[in-house]
Amino acid sequence: MVPLADPARFAIQMKHELHTVLDRLLDKRVFVLGEMVNEFESQYAYYLGVKHCVSVASGTDAIEIAMRVLECEGKEVVLAANAGGYGTISCLAIGATPVYADVDPHSLLVSVDSIVDLVTPNTGAIVVTHLFGLVMDCELINAAVTKKIGKSIPLIEDCAQAHGGAINGRRAGTQNLIGCFSFYPTKNLGALGDGGALVTNDDSLALKIRQLRQYGWTERYMQSDKGGRNSRLDEIQAGFLTKFLPQLDFRNNLRRKIVKRYLESGASMVHGNYVDSEQYVAHLAVCLVNDRDSLQEKMSADGVHTGIHYPYLDTEFPTTSHLGAQQNPLTNSHTARRKILTLPCFPDMQLEEIDMVCRSIVKHTSHFEAI
Repeated sequence: MVPLADPARFAIQMKHELHTVLDRLLDKRVFVLGEMVNEFESQYAYYLGVKHCVSVASGTDAIEIAMRVLECEGKEVVLAANAGGYGTISCLAIGATPVYADVDPHSLLVSVDSIVDLVTPNTGAIVVTHLFGLVMDCELINAAVTKKIGKSIPLIEDCAQAHGGAINGRRAGTQNLIGCFSFYPTKNLGALGDGGALVTNDDSLALKIRQLRQYGWTERYMQSDKGGRNSRLDEIQAGFLTKFLPQLDFRNNLRRKIVKRYLESGASMVHGNYVDSEQYVAHLAVCLVNDRDSLQEKMSADGVHTGIHYPYLDTEFPTTSHLGAQQNPLTNSHTARRKILTLPCFPDMQLEEIDMVCRSIVKHTSHFEAI
């Protein structure tokens, strides 16, 4: 069976380098917030072209901390409803109200027009998710919002699926105030466990983020911020990420080539128009299909594992039922949710595995629809 992802393959290729990380960890005897964390934060900030990178325990923690430093408690946060629920979790954790924007029917990324319709003087931030690996234009969003309400609103870039992507000469995560990353193992830049980071060019925000990730300390054992928590990237994971980072761009290009093969085989790839662009890093090979359940059964019989990203909108969770009727009908989001299908896509796929997926696409071409 061709898997959706298999991060262990890359780790096995890098086994020698990863063992040196463990050796270094044991030699130094510093397991939390040591020199390997500092090195990774410095190198990732340099790679992105940003002043500060602050690592944390997960991508979801990164979004929650971003909302806290932007003082979104008690305010509304505009976000897409089709991005897996992570923004919603963060809103509920800090006492913010999620307000859901619809998506563009072609890119399935949050619609700029829908964002503009929803922003109010009580909007604390807008979460811009670079979904499936396509980087959104944050300058466009900022200009449209400013035109409506006469001022800008902080944008939180959710880059969990867009490591290394770029638009207008800027890497994902560096277009506005704060960028948030996940280093979950299946990500384009993944650790061998959980991890995350926030990036910013703002010195004061960076300082506040560093305080919040470690109990709200302004000095050791002095809790000065009630929003503080324990959210630190493990030293060993930071070492692993430092070893993986130099190959990120090369591996992103391999991902794009896989999606291009699927497109050439007849798959209705959502981001097929971007397969040759640095704006797209092909985190997930998502397409729109007819009769999805039937197609999944057929592809499984062909030895191809598929997935759904995501089977539910955030408005369909029991945890959001208290929000009441959703004023925005989210028409495009609901339509896409019923049709999306994710095909295997990871840099360490074997040629025969890619061929198997392509043969299955050709075999079941009637299920794929033009976008």
